[in-house]
Amino acid sequence: ELGPSNSIAFLKKMGITSLVTAEENKEHNDENLAMVLGGLTYGISPLEMAGAYAAIANGGVYITPTFYTRMEDASGNIVLEPVQEKTRVMSEQNAYIAKSIVQEPVKSGGTATYCAISGMDVAAKTGTTDNSYDRWLCGFTPYYAAATWFGYDESEEVKGFSQNPAGQIWDAVMTDIHKNLQSASFQKPSGIVEQTICRTTGCL
Repeated sequence: ELGPSNSIAFLKKMGITSLVTAEENKEHNDENLAMVLGGLTYGISPLEMAGAYAAIANGGVYITPTFYTRMEDASGNIVLEPVQEKTRVMSEQNAYIAKSIVQEPVKSGGTATYCAISGMDVAAKTGTTDNSYDRWLCGFTPYYAAATWFGYDESEEVKGFSQNPAGQIWDAVMTDIHKNLQSASFQKPSGIVEQTICRTTGCL
């Protein structure tokens, strides 16, 4: 029902520009099932990953990333401000469900428990490519979204770390910038229905 082509169209709405469709390149494209696990022709930059994760954090609204807030002259007059477009890419309810799923790796037994921040809801997802060539940690809190990548320009195994080095960077930066912020949690929107499912029968 979903399929790679629909997934690519959705990801493009979330600011991902590096995906290749079969229409663009018949031999090397991302319209295949490997895309589910991140097996892409060119990959995705940390900037675009941060923007996509921020869309989930923002309740389903994608905001064009920028590198500055404003420019002022010597007198303090604003001479340049960025134009950041906002686009709803998913419902607030779907964004909340995605948030709840991506909180699981931070909980006990998850792959990113070291990214927990006291008093703060944290959503974080680790990532590792074949042969440990790429290590990722992407995630967000109610305040900030961030994506970190650790690897080499020429593919080489990332080794010598007891933990995911991208995750260690993410944890260090996010812990520091949250230390003076008030505790916060993800707010559940209306319209979410929860049911208990029997794991044996699949019935309510």
